[in-house]
Amino acid sequence: MVIDKIGNINNIIEPKKSNPVAGAKETKKKDSVQISSEAKNAAEVSRLAQIVKEASDIRVDRVREIKEQIANGSYNFDKPEILEMVADRIANFLVRK
Repeated sequence: MVIDKIGNINNIIEPKKSNPVAGAKETKKKDSVQISSEAKNAAEVSRLAQIVKEASDIRVDRVREIKEQIANGSYNFDKPEILEMVADRIANFLVRK
């Protein structure tokens, strides 16, 4: 296969160097970024929300322990704290729907 030359590649024109403009001063500025406290707080809240989202809501060890107690008949359902907690969770579940 033969590829023909396109145009004349031997006549490359070198760019002319420009003369500096008189009176032009070169300034060196440094870039900087400032993050507001609101942005830092929002980033922290977002990070913590992600940690909570990834955390399990179920304590497997406690569930296993209570299941064993229920199976053995040793789990006490008459504690007011337990009844109140179950009622609160049922109410919260019904309110969300």
